[in-house]
Amino acid sequence: MTDSFFERTVGQSLEDFARLGHDQRAALMREKIPDLHYFLDDGVELASRQAPPRTLELATSLFEALAREPGANAGAGGAAGAVTPRGLAERIVTEAQLREAADRDQNVYFGALFKRTLTRAMPDLVFLPTTHHECALALRWAREKGVPVTLRGAASTAMGGAVPNDGGLALDLSRLDDIDIGAAAGVCVVGAGARLRTIHARLAEQGFALKVYPSNLGGTLAGWFVTGGIGLNACGRGRALDAIRAADVLLPSGEHVRFHDDGRLDVAGDDGHRHTLASEHGAEWFAARGYPPMKLSDLAGSEGVLGVVLHLTVAIESRGAIGAFLLAFDRAESALQAARWAARDGARRPANLKFFSGSHMEHTRRVWAEEASREWRERPGELSSEAQLPWTRIAGPEELGAQVVHDSGHAAAYVFVDFLDLDDARAFAESLPDCPGRPHVLGEESVRVAAGRFRPQQTKRFGPGMLAAEILLPLDQVERFLPRAGQLVRNAGNTLDAEIYFLSDGWTLVIAGYLMDHRRGTFAVDLMIAPALLDLATSDFHGRPYVLGRWQSPYFKRKFGPEGALRVSNLKHALDPDALLNRGVLLGLKLRGVLGRVTATVFVPGIEITRLIMDSPWLSWIASLARSIAGAFPGPARGHGEPALGADQAPLSRALHCVNCGECNSVCPIFHEAGIRLPQMLTHAGEALHAGGKVSDTTRTLLDLCMRCGNCEEVCQAGIPHLPLYQLMQSTADHSGEYRRERHVAVLAAVRSSNAYQREFLRVRPGGYQKRAPAALPGVARYLLLRAENDAGPAATCIHCGACVAVCPTEANRA
Repeated sequence: MTDSFFERTVGQSLEDFARLGHDQRAALMREKIPDLHYFLDDGVELASRQAPPRTLELATSLFEALAREPGANAGAGGAAGAVTPRGLAERIVTEAQLREAADRDQNVYFGALFKRTLTRAMPDLVFLPTTHHECALALRWAREKGVPVTLRGAASTAMGGAVPNDGGLALDLSRLDDIDIGAAAGVCVVGAGARLRTIHARLAEQGFALKVYPSNLGGTLAGWFVTGGIGLNACGRGRALDAIRAADVLLPSGEHVRFHDDGRLDVAGDDGHRHTLASEHGAEWFAARGYPPMKLSDLAGSEGVLGVVLHLTVAIESRGAIGAFLLAFDRAESALQAARWAARDGARRPANLKFFSGSHMEHTRRVWAEEASREWRERPGELSSEAQLPWTRIAGPEELGAQVVHDSGHAAAYVFVDFLDLDDARAFAESLPDCPGRPHVLGEESVRVAAGRFRPQQTKRFGPGMLAAEILLPLDQVERFLPRAGQLVRNAGNTLDAEIYFLSDGWTLVIAGYLMDHRRGTFAVDLMIAPALLDLATSDFHGRPYVLGRWQSPYFKRKFGPEGALRVSNLKHALDPDALLNRGVLLGLKLRGVLGRVTATVFVPGIEITRLIMDSPWLSWIASLARSIAGAFPGPARGHGEPALGADQAPLSRALHCVNCGECNSVCPIFHEAGIRLPQMLTHAGEALHAGGKVSDTTRTLLDLCMRCGNCEEVCQAGIPHLPLYQLMQSTADHSGEYRRERHVAVLAAVRSSNAYQREFLRVRPGGYQKRAPAALPGVARYLLLRAENDAGPAATCIHCGACVAVCPTEANRA
């Protein structure tokens, strides 16, 4: 008879373990389970794991390089080089399903041809460093072995910038998530892996907010900065670069450098100490190493090819109220004129100034209507936990003195304006009678759009896919570009949903989006619309690509211009001559084999021809014919999300609507504990199950790890019913295999004994239990942890309502 899981892992039986006190159980689990990844590889030594030979070879080599290096344990709670860093082997991920999850970002639409033939998008291994020193050692190891390294933060862009090109090492920075607020200095120091939702919450607790930030709460500030840094408050506060005071960067060559916004440079001296160099001496430091001079602004838009951003020091400001206005117009031209009028006053410039097409707003209203009628959720269209957001409240136009209407019907276009100063907002309200186009000022919807600014992809569910071209366009070109873009999309058989951010420097960021369905063959035509729009903007309207990533990298010179492209190329070649860091990103397609070389060669000319066909009234019939032919074939996601036959299958069919924003990870206690992207991976596993797949052993373990707290469901902008989805997957898993009770109890014990879980998720305070009451999800049973301030502990506050019985994953409280 074999030993039980507890006997093998903990050294005693489950019965003996259950007799221990809570503190004893917690201490034992912390000793025996160094990391939650332990459960995904069963604690097996690296060399004995089930993985391809190359994966095991690289994993073993990386482990040896990290473990033997003096200083490897620095910052991990022990003397430098004294012992192997705790949990190191578990943080070197070799399991296939976890590695496969790293072959995608928000753009999940590319099939095996791109991911397995033209590139090797699945990494050979994934490493989650916990210190800057481990990052440096991993880069040094990769250079010595010639292993490509792909940086991975939230992976919340859609151009493949966080996706490997040639396998190798995916360096997941999720655990570098420290946040340090310097209130007196007016700055916040943010680690590379810190998610925006957490950053906002920490700042809000002390009455502060970021000056500028992206619309994705699941993303990272560092990732947003290196991909361009344009987002919310861009009209009044500028870009991310305008708010960054310093950046700690690990160059591909291994040096740790701090760039300051005034040109100063902090570097390591020969004496082992850090030294600050003036800007002119900083240039000499680079020259002495054979590098062109480099400064902070070079990192903005570099997309990770010039180094690993470890920390950002960013300016913050006091948290205040928002004054918001949504204006409806009969004509798109009138809306654009009004937007220029709203930006005219430099002294009272809006924080945000955005244009919405009529179709975009109609889709947004459909989301509001759908969420109000959902059986599993009732939401007002606003984010829960407003206390954690970067504002104290939202003042609507009626409160600010504007004449409002409550139902404008269907308008051709909309302009959204908001101010971070309510006096400026009132002055704007007084000036509205002079606004061009005689707009309707919407009352309740002004507040609703303002509150929903962190849900930019909520309309994707009607696709159930969405694609977009992100284009930087001069302000004076927008009015000419927009009708051409709309016509091109119509000629291709689709509808343009346009958003336009007006920036502070005379430029705009145009998000030319459209819905599509990748279950159908028409996806092949829809896929070509985005690059055709980009080609139209750059060829005829002086536009530039915003993010290149991997799939738009052939437009490298169009983004930077001849001189800028030469400078970036020279920097990359000097810092990383073998192009190991983020290979294939930004500087041009790096595709494999003869087919790959042909594809890379004809990519831009092919897109130009496609654009001419879609843009021409005489040739657009070719696009229509191609769409008709393609519609007879299935798309790459066929079978993943057709309408379910039974109501019990509805959660599975909704899984396809995931937008891969990563916000579910940012509120998941398991992610905060171990960097495991649990809700995102479970959602994709549910999608695969609906397509006819099985519940894998890894998925069963992920279900074991899930605490069923429902945070992921609260924040999901795609409206996915995560808790019913997990329940259905769990039921399928239980029917397909033996229930692993001991393993599940061990998982629960390991999670609940974690200091981070108790402190960050349950918010337990010394001497008592802090009330943990997530926002209600009607019709879904959830737990409520009550607060007890006496020695009897939480059990003394139980009111014996029985709600825990139905949802207990171990059935421990059933009679």
